[in-house]
Amino acid sequence: MRALLYLAALDGQGLVTVNEIARVEGIPREYLAKVLLDLVKSELLRSTKGREGGYYLVKPRGSYTFREILEAIDGPIDPASCTRPVEKRTGHRKGMCPVSSFFDALGRKIVKDLDSINLEDIDYSKYYPVKRKGK
Repeated sequence: MRALLYLAALDGQGLVTVNEIARVEGIPREYLAKVLLDLVKSELLRSTKGREGGYYLVKPRGSYTFREILEAIDGPIDPASCTRPVEKRTGHRKGMCPVSSFFDALGRKIVKDLDSINLEDIDYSKYYPVKRKGK
């Protein structure tokens, strides 16, 4: 999420390297490289290889909902195991869940709220410098 927030904060200032994101966000480079690859596979980011390569957002930052981002990183929003389809539940009582209606309603609310927030809604000036170092 932090890598996407950084790219969104730059809002079209050019390609951003994995090293720059790792440095600014304090994320281990090797871990970040794997996350960025997953985000490219999810088509939230694109990458350009080579000496002048880096990562960039595929679409305008206002088009990325928090739900879309979280689901690309962690999979479908799932507030409790009993909201999963029965065949994907685990445990000795996988077919029984006395609170499933509560968690179904909670899941719908979470999805609705996450769909209502996008990367354009954030005040990046509080967290990121206006100009990139070395750019």
